[in-house]
Amino acid sequence: MAEHLGISRATINALENGRSGDIGIKKVMKVLDYLGKELVIRDKSPFPTLEQLRDER
Repeated sequence: MAEHLGISRATINALENGRSGDIGIKKVMKVLDYLGKELVIRDKSPFPTLEQLRDER
């Protein structure tokens, strides 16, 4: 994956282990695209989402 994306193995390892620190948006977008995901930006709602309400239990 790291070689395919042109991202160091250390960066991939840090992402996998929650130690990524500051990572550029270009790298984030590459990883998301590789995983078949996308980043969506939307207006923040003043109301909690269904998932947030469910997680509060």
